[in-house]
Amino acid sequence: MGWYMGKSIRPLSDAVFTIASDGLWIESLAIQQLHTTANLPNMQRVVGMPDLHPGRGYPIGAAFFSAG
Repeated sequence: MGWYMGKSIRPLSDAVFTIASDGLWIESLAIQQLHTTANLPNMQRVVGMPDLHPGRGYPIGAAFFSAG
């Protein structure tokens, strides 16, 4: 996996990415929720945006790409 957009887009796995500057603080629970969401059926990609924060089971401030 490479770096994109001046290292703003970071791949955390094949299906999980974040878009954030180097100095942005993101709660670890929000990252865990991204990975949990990526494991849902038919989920293709999950992207955490700069305003990413934990929600009630699923992250807030994220985009989800699914098929089917």
